[in-house]
Amino acid sequence: MKTMNGTTETPRKKTSRRALGKVNVMKIDKDCYIDPDLNREYVRSIIVNCKKKRRNVLWVKQSEAPHGRHYEVRIHPPMEAHAANNLQLLCGDDAKRYAFNRARIKSKLVGWNKLWWYPPSTLRTVYRLKRRKCLDLR
Repeated sequence: MKTMNGTTETPRKKTSRRALGKVNVMKIDKDCYIDPDLNREYVRSIIVNCKKKRRNVLWVKQSEAPHGRHYEVRIHPPMEAHAANNLQLLCGDDAKRYAFNRARIKSKLVGWNKLWWYPPSTLRTVYRLKRRKCLDLR
């Protein structure tokens, strides 16, 4: 689609009139580098914050980013988008990203939880709930 100044604009994902679905993967952006011992403590703090909201953490994955690290956290049971965004902030997500996500949720944008991945980065599992406990969650 051409705009008035002649540039090409990519169409945005259409929003839905109904409520956004529940979220079971949180994405957290940490714009700093921390040593491995402190990183382990940080992952533990994510698990504690999720437990306070009555969510079990099934796994935590991380990848390196240009300015720090990205984390993906699988939770059970799933939660509403606005609550997941709040929990992401409590788990240390970037404040500016939180504000952008809040606006996307308010406008009911389906892909509200954006986190940019960079080509050489791969997700590495840094925590996984034991299988026996996973069976209890079903």
